[in-house]
Amino acid sequence: MEQRIRNPFVGIDEYRCFGCDPRSPIGLHLEFVKDGDTVTAVWEPRADLEGYPGVIHGGIQATLADEIGGWFVYAVLGTAGVTRELSVVYERPAQLADGPFTLTATGGRRDEKLAVIEVAIDNARGERLCSATCRYAIFSEAVARKRLRFPGREAFVDD
Repeated sequence: MEQRIRNPFVGIDEYRCFGCDPRSPIGLHLEFVKDGDTVTAVWEPRADLEGYPGVIHGGIQATLADEIGGWFVYAVLGTAGVTRELSVVYERPAQLADGPFTLTATGGRRDEKLAVIEVAIDNARGERLCSATCRYAIFSEAVARKRLRFPGREAFVDD
């Protein structure tokens, strides 16, 4: 069952995330949906984020992958973490005209301290633009609450 993931960081003065802060004048303004153990987002590419004319910069694509992976950690794994490693394979140019793009994150391996999230970014025709493997150093919920201001899974989704 699909459910919108709430952003509990909105309203915190220090919150300025380039990926998901809806108030950021330059940000990506991502919003996320959870369906079982999958997190998705739809993003409309913008010309100010091009690398080559008409092509979204590869660094922006990597940022999109990293951001949805982080929200997977929040909403599916129920904790917080930090990016340890990000590996991106660019499969075809991410043409501005081929938006919106669909981002999909699914879980791979997980242990007490590491989560591996697989991310795909597809264009509006369903063609794969890039895929990424995101490795996150994750923390226990208690440590995440203390060190990273993690508000608990229930702040993101209703279980």
